[in-house]
Amino acid sequence: MTGSPRAARAAVWFARAGAAVAATLSFGVLALRAQPPQRVPGPDALQLLVVPAFVSTDKILGCDAANEVRDRLDDDADTKKLWILPRDHIDATLKASGFTPCSPIAPTEAKQLAQNLRGDAYLDGTATKTATGVRLDLRLVLARDVSAAQPLPPAEAPKAGAAAKQVSKDVQAAMKQLPGETKCFNSARDGKYADALVAGRAAIALYPPSTLARLCIANTFVAMKAPPDSVITVVKEILASDPHNHRALELAGQAYYDQKNMDEAVKAWSELISADPSNTILVEDVVTKIVQSGHADAALPIVAQAVKDNPGDPKLIGLQYRLLIVSKHYHDAIPVGEEAIKADTAFADTLFFDRQTTAYLSDSQPQKAAETAARGLAKFANNSTLQQFQIQALLASGQTQQATDALKKLLAANPKSPSGWEQLFTAYVNTGHPDSALWALHQAVANGDSASNVTRFALSQGNSWYRRGSASKNSDTLGVAIRYLAYADSLVPSDPAKFLLGTSRFTIGAVTDQDAVKNKSCDLAKLVQANWTQSLIDLHAGASVQPQAAAQMMTTVTKYMPSVDQQVKKFCK
Repeated sequence: MTGSPRAARAAVWFARAGAAVAATLSFGVLALRAQPPQRVPGPDALQLLVVPAFVSTDKILGCDAANEVRDRLDDDADTKKLWILPRDHIDATLKASGFTPCSPIAPTEAKQLAQNLRGDAYLDGTATKTATGVRLDLRLVLARDVSAAQPLPPAEAPKAGAAAKQVSKDVQAAMKQLPGETKCFNSARDGKYADALVAGRAAIALYPPSTLARLCIANTFVAMKAPPDSVITVVKEILASDPHNHRALELAGQAYYDQKNMDEAVKAWSELISADPSNTILVEDVVTKIVQSGHADAALPIVAQAVKDNPGDPKLIGLQYRLLIVSKHYHDAIPVGEEAIKADTAFADTLFFDRQTTAYLSDSQPQKAAETAARGLAKFANNSTLQQFQIQALLASGQTQQATDALKKLLAANPKSPSGWEQLFTAYVNTGHPDSALWALHQAVANGDSASNVTRFALSQGNSWYRRGSASKNSDTLGVAIRYLAYADSLVPSDPAKFLLGTSRFTIGAVTDQDAVKNKSCDLAKLVQANWTQSLIDLHAGASVQPQAAAQMMTTVTKYMPSVDQQVKKFCK
């Protein structure tokens, strides 16, 4: 019974009845012994049934209806096959355990009551007054598992006694499936799957509306790792008559999930959660599966409904926040995050401030992002991740000087922070300090940043400065471009860097040549000579980027270079 999670869960389900049950509520076994029954079950009795009070807005009706059903069954049933636990046994056990006799109890308590009374099953449901009389909506529930339930047809009549007559007939019919269902359960638990399926189908033949036997068959299919289609076929039959069956919905959701049919899986899981909206563990399990399947958005309405059904629940609010972040619904996540830390102050950890700052940045609210990061740093002053988020937010909000100061502080404490040097580079670029920005890139490489990563920054800035210098024909601007491009090429040699270097140096030479002649300047003439000489080397190496343009520039340099050489000889005497 090991293997897939589905098979493991099925194994647990089948193992629930394998050992004697220890009652959590300390139902009084001694009380049972102290009340010897007036009637005793026949020596061959197969089943014992417990009928506690039904749920009703009318306390008297809930108790009276249960008494009527119990008495009617006691009269109708063959004690050799079915034994109905007397009221005095039930009341004595409830009283010994601190409960008011003949009062409705929760499903888990009903299960423990039935187990303490050695019952095989119990009736659970509601009694309602109608315009014409009484309506009973009941289920036959196996004592071993509250999720193993058989819905009975609604019983309506002018009085509870008449409704009880109909219930008695329906209960006795439904009980016919129990021997086969029990054999199915035990065989599956022992790994005898073929026997389990035969027994389950035999139980359905005796009681065609059976949900209990079908549930056993579905669990058997899961345990034997049958294809999801087999499970789906059976659970559809269960849900047709019992649309809120917890175990059937659970199996349906998992089977559809295994089929990768997320639409149907989400429908099943949504119905499962709506039947038990306060079960936060169930909600988290379902949401986790949906997110892991890559369909996070599909879980949003499920969690939203769970939060609505459980207002103020810190676990569900936190889950909703994390889901909104994962699905990148940042605008919606922000207010939910603030609500989450109000519901649970412990939720405001470093991860929360990281996420909330990211949400504000992604929602184009950099000022709020910076404020949120500052709130986080007030609690976690030395958290480097939060420091970097704060810097990112300050840069995005235009608070460049504050970002620069924060970066210097961060890098002084942790120079081995490549992203920190990159952010400092950005700050210097934004404040118009290109040489300081280039220095930051050098520091990034020196402190472990990859050459290829830094090259991207250097090449981008070199290209930007080249465009400015080429447009303005400004030698100083082109000089900045050359420093960035040369550094990029030194880290990761590339034809684009060499082409732009050659073009920049060609332009500086062309612009300076006229001034050199006009002013008869030795220094300017040498500057032209040096730039054009190097431009030939760079353009030749990077010619593949723009072959025609490179050829034209190299032709021009070759044509006029002798004249430049003469100028150097003439002006530098």
